[in-house]
Amino acid sequence: MVFELMKNALRASVENPQNGEIHPVKVLIVQGERDISIKVSDRGSGIPMNLQDQLFDYHYSTAPEPDKDSRIPPLAGFGYGLPLSRLYARYLNGNIRLVSVDGYGTDAVIYLQHFSENASEVLPLYNKTSQAKYQIGTMVQDWNVAGSLRPIWS
Repeated sequence: MVFELMKNALRASVENPQNGEIHPVKVLIVQGERDISIKVSDRGSGIPMNLQDQLFDYHYSTAPEPDKDSRIPPLAGFGYGLPLSRLYARYLNGNIRLVSVDGYGTDAVIYLQHFSENASEVLPLYNKTSQAKYQIGTMVQDWNVAGSLRPIWS
């Protein structure tokens, strides 16, 4: 997750210098009472508001399409990095948030649970027929659908 955010921030900073100057990428790691936050900030000119909704879509990328004939593996361009990183964070009961100012830069924050008992795996239930074999436990935030709750099956 951190690698993906750093790679994106560094690429944006190098490809979009401000007044001919490449600004450093800043990383802030904070341990709160309940969670750990990792913020990656760049000055890579930001992302226009009309594109921000697409950033976590699979296959969406701002990088040029990778050369399929090259022997050098590309680091960007397939559109899997941010969606998979958010999926990993949500799997561990965390999240990734992006705040971007078009013309300035982007802040990306990874939120992870501080205590291992809160970082339990949150798995979606894909098969409706399997519900009959389990008892409904407590309700938890569903990482797959923002703002909804789902039961923990026991």
